Amino acid sequence: MPSDTMTLTLREASDEARSTDQVVGERIRHLRQARGMSIKDLAGGAGLSIALISQIERGISSASVRVLAKLADGLNVAISDLFEPALDDSATDRIVARVNERRRIDLDRTGIHKELLTPFSRQPRLDLYLMTIEPHGSSSEEPFVHQGEEAGIVLEGGIELFVDGKRHILGEGDSFRFASNRPHRYLNAGRKTAKVIWALYRDGG
Repeated sequence: MPSDTMTLTLREASDEARSTDQVVGERIRHLRQARGMSIKDLAGGAGLSIALISQIERGISSASVRVLAKLADGLNVAISDLFEPALDDSATDRIVARVNERRRIDLDRTGIHKELLTPFSRQPRLDLYLMTIEPHGSSSEEPFVHQGEEAGIVLEGGIELFVDGKRHILGEGDSFRFASNRPHRYLNAGRKTAKVIWALYRDGG
């Protein structure tokens, strides 16, 4: 039987995961409603089911990186727009992003944590992320596509990057670049947490 301490720890972890899902879901719902879109509209644009989007918006289902990318495309926003708002969203041409103001998404159930390093902007932009990928963490089991182009460098640990079905094994110091409309996915198959600086460019189209 688990100890009371272990049970409490597991319950606290579960509560934290639900809170993260709720924050992401509320952000997606806000963006959808601000665009006058129904869930059916978003489902059609993102290529996802109405049921899945409804569950994500209500915070009862976690979104993978693949699903977040599809939702961003369906909403015609950058993935960074799905992050919890920074302390000050009023400035749309910020030059500096303070460390305590960074947006962050913790996809606990997929083992991925994304931290937006660049200042928030509503203009066509290049966004830079610090990706932390836990052992066995992955973007999704299936490859996905979305708008833009991406590149990055592995700071710690290693990842496996699949582009067009070809596997690329990257270790510390290795870098990459590819068009985001090529089917891709990534994972950490090692025993050490991986940290990757990941850049994503999205045009205004």
